[in-house]
Amino acid sequence: MKKLDMKDLLVIVLSAFINMFVWHDRNPAGVAFFCAAYALIPGKILLSVASLTGMAYALPMTAFIRYTGLITTVMMMAAVLRKVRPGLLTPVVMCGLMTLTMLTAGIGYGLAYGEGWQQHMMSELPKSALELAAALGIYWLSVGGIAFLKGRHPVGRKERMSMKEEAMITKNQLHAFSESFRKLSQSFEVDTSPRGTLSDQEMQDIFNAVTEQVCKDCSRCSYCWENVFEDSCESAYEILKLCGERVDMKKKDLPERFRQRCVRSDNFLAEARRMMGLAQTNLSWQNRLAESRLALAGQFGEVADVIGDFSKQISDEPVRQGAPEKQVVHRMTGQRINVRRIAASSRQNGRKCVYIEAKTPKNIQKTAQEAADIIGRVYGRRYLPRAGTPPVIGQRWEMLSFEEDVRYRTIVGDARMVRMGETVSGDSFTVMHMESGQTVLSLSDGMGSGEKAEKESNRIISLLEQLLTTGFNRQSAIRLIHSVVLSGSEPHTYSTLDLATLDLFTGRCELVKMGAAASFIKNGEEVKKLTSDALPPGVLPEPESEVLTADMKNGDMLIMMSDGTLGSLGKGDDQNEEKMAEFLRNCTAVNPQELANAVLNHAMACSHYEAEDDMTVLVCGLYRKPENYSGA
Repeated sequence: MKKLDMKDLLVIVLSAFINMFVWHDRNPAGVAFFCAAYALIPGKILLSVASLTGMAYALPMTAFIRYTGLITTVMMMAAVLRKVRPGLLTPVVMCGLMTLTMLTAGIGYGLAYGEGWQQHMMSELPKSALELAAALGIYWLSVGGIAFLKGRHPVGRKERMSMKEEAMITKNQLHAFSESFRKLSQSFEVDTSPRGTLSDQEMQDIFNAVTEQVCKDCSRCSYCWENVFEDSCESAYEILKLCGERVDMKKKDLPERFRQRCVRSDNFLAEARRMMGLAQTNLSWQNRLAESRLALAGQFGEVADVIGDFSKQISDEPVRQGAPEKQVVHRMTGQRINVRRIAASSRQNGRKCVYIEAKTPKNIQKTAQEAADIIGRVYGRRYLPRAGTPPVIGQRWEMLSFEEDVRYRTIVGDARMVRMGETVSGDSFTVMHMESGQTVLSLSDGMGSGEKAEKESNRIISLLEQLLTTGFNRQSAIRLIHSVVLSGSEPHTYSTLDLATLDLFTGRCELVKMGAAASFIKNGEEVKKLTSDALPPGVLPEPESEVLTADMKNGDMLIMMSDGTLGSLGKGDDQNEEKMAEFLRNCTAVNPQELANAVLNHAMACSHYEAEDDMTVLVCGLYRKPENYSGA
């Protein structure tokens, strides 16, 4: 069995994520991505479990059973092919298996419908055809993306390419892949705007249906629709409009001239209420479908943005070779580390990275950390092997990456209090130390309190963790979370999102607040307040995500808190933020945990030690590391 690497795990996580989004209880994107991944990566059982988990999250039970059978059938046929001929399961063959299974499944479920199966299959044929077409398109996009991620790029030359050539090929492939997802996103955005009212044509159809049902065999039909046609039309449209505005409309609410003339006013009112109710229900479902399509379009668009961001990062890193790099090669050679290529670059925040292609002679063992120490002595700062770099330098040429160590470290403290009468807090939070040299703090306050609020806020935090650790940038993660909440099948119960990102190389702090309480930065008696009026994820069709920035210095402490903490300082008091800022100015706590405890104790004291809401306080202190590196 082949060993899973980080790229395989990324594909498996992405499969679970893609399978969470459905269209009309159908899941062409999830099935297509699963089949593509099944043909290209190991860990097929884990892939299957992840895909079915994503489906179980979003599909109703009947649809989930259907797709479970479909995936199981594909796996069984693929297993037979692998047993007959191990190398036969190519992406082309897997595409054929997927197509065959989807076609036979559609026919099988149609026959199982029972009486009237012919009419049922004809009505479902357009949706099934669209599902299969979408699955085929997404399948080949997924095959290309996974193959590229696994490093199988179409380079025909046998000679070794330079780093610049490799970067250009990678950039172009990423750009093409990004554009494919962007076009897919645009295809879902066609005619998807939600509507607030019925169209003129829909009102005309309802008018015709009501008058046909009620007036056709009435003895006064010719009088109403010939002698007083204009007044009858005006009265009928007025009644339809009133039925759309008032579901409990009575006969007494009808226009007086209509009541006096119409001998079937009771029947007309009943039929008008029924038809308008059906039309309003249909409009609601159309709007829900439009929102789901917009959410799916946004999700594909965010994937395109993520891939596009990777492409920009490649182009924004100018590769250079100079005197320091030559010195690194010379020193590594002296330590029995052979270097064939070396290059250095700087990120946007000024953090330096060094890339080498190296190996060791036979019977010589050197670690990547030893190479990092040599680089650090040349540049005068501590360097570390980047994530994914082998810990031991082998006897074959391989690429190793090193990056400058961050200049700051963080210490985090937290304090919590559950609302009176509850056993769990509706607030959820996380602290993540990213491999990119950032500390991410996130706090979500669920609507209300107790287990339901905890479930909603924890869903936001868990999804954020998954996206950020997978490689999505902050803005893309926020938009995806917003679309997940917006397209949720349950009635919306909104949770706030308070997200802070501290760059441990520059000390820059960036905050995104969506319905969250104010945050503060404290340095001694100096306190800075950070607020935003943005609404929680899922409230609006498009997310509001204003980015607040602050440059933190050595010893600064960032204080984040839930609304219950701030609200305890005064019920309905608009000055709570100033009260908290004043408390922080006078507080003498010297470390994050002590400050978090002090803030919570102050909030409890102000509420007479009766917590009317969940309270959570997060404090992150920023501290400077030693400036120079002098490794042995």
